[in-house]
Amino acid sequence: MAATPSVRTFTRSEILNAEALNEGKKDAEAPFLMIIDNKVYDVREFVPDHPGGSVILTHVGKDGTDVFDTFHPEAAWETLANFYVGDIAEHDRAIKGDDFAAEVRKLRSLFQSLGYYDSSKAYYAFKVSFNLCLWGLSTFIVAKWGQTSTLATIVSAAILGLFWQQCGWLAHDFLHHQVFQDRFWGDLFGAFLGGVCQGFSSSWWKDKHNTHHAAPNVHGEDPDIDTHPLLTWSEHALEMFSDVPDEELTRMWSRFMVLNQTWFYFPILSFARLSWCLQSILFVLPNGQAHKPSGARVPISLVEQLSLAMHWTWYFATMFLFIKDPVNMVIYFLVSQAVCGNLLALVFSLNHNGMPVISKEEAVDMDFFTKQIITGRDVHPGLFANWFTGGLNYQIEHHLFPSMPRHNFSKIQPAVESLCKKYGVRYHTTGMVDGTAEVFARLNEVSKAASKMGKST
Repeated sequence: MAATPSVRTFTRSEILNAEALNEGKKDAEAPFLMIIDNKVYDVREFVPDHPGGSVILTHVGKDGTDVFDTFHPEAAWETLANFYVGDIAEHDRAIKGDDFAAEVRKLRSLFQSLGYYDSSKAYYAFKVSFNLCLWGLSTFIVAKWGQTSTLATIVSAAILGLFWQQCGWLAHDFLHHQVFQDRFWGDLFGAFLGGVCQGFSSSWWKDKHNTHHAAPNVHGEDPDIDTHPLLTWSEHALEMFSDVPDEELTRMWSRFMVLNQTWFYFPILSFARLSWCLQSILFVLPNGQAHKPSGARVPISLVEQLSLAMHWTWYFATMFLFIKDPVNMVIYFLVSQAVCGNLLALVFSLNHNGMPVISKEEAVDMDFFTKQIITGRDVHPGLFANWFTGGLNYQIEHHLFPSMPRHNFSKIQPAVESLCKKYGVRYHTTGMVDGTAEVFARLNEVSKAASKMGKST
């Protein structure tokens, strides 16, 4: 626990200056100050122990009231109190008036009172069981016919890719603590479904995904859109063309990728899962976070490292035990990776890609809830859409209320859309095909902007 510091009064400008000091790394012991409910907390000592990873750093030097309330249970206030260092001066305090953000907070309280944050354990037991049946079916097919049939190998690999995709959605729910109030069980199921089954590190996922939630589509902060030059989602990223003036080959390669990204979209997605798996492995290695400041590194447990080892053990064991032809082994590997990569990334793209990308400066002037809504895209519900996307077709609702179980999103969607209409906040919903077309349109717009930039230089 942090030592009890002296309590003082701060102005908001002092908090912003503290952020600038940390970014410049002028002082290794500079405080990590943030504002929550007009109180100031120095969370520097807590960062390594923060269960959600380094997402906490996204609101250093900012007002984190709504993001804290959205992500944390009541018990978190007791932990936060250990890092209290003062208050915002009375003349500089934020007032929670009867505005859009205030009404979203009221909706959250209403939904809690209606029991919409309570999960159906039977629903999730069915989802987990059904998903494990996909795994069993894939293994049965390759075990029965994998030695003699290339077609069976392809079918088995495709079903395995689908199994991994659906594991992603379930691990997402458990690690967002939508299912259990006791976070130990959420983390345990998340480690099994995400680590053993899917091959993704829970700590890596939390570090990346929670940061995305805190700063969705914010250029320079959201890791989900930090994919330049493979895929470039906004003109902001094109500034990188000028960052390497002495590396002509790098610039040429970057321009080539950006100008042709609509053609490379699906081939790139085919390797997305493999990339995320490799990132997970690197993240949990002893020096896997060496690129981060020492205070922002996430402790990795032996259990998590073992979960990834178990994943690759059963995956390769299945391949070598049941497939004898080396060519079919390669086919099995590539098809399973490509199917999962495309199925996962197609949904990720529908969620946010093609929606507004905002600068850090714009994000500072925008309330937390508006930022979640205008950068998200809902996809029309239906039996297939709800299953295929793991409930993330209710992307806006999920971002506003991330610990609400997916099976309750349909109950709250009309109220959310109505509130957005009342305040003139853009609420975008579309079909899966139209949403994918919007993604491609955005990629094409950025390619054209890059082309014009090249002609003007």
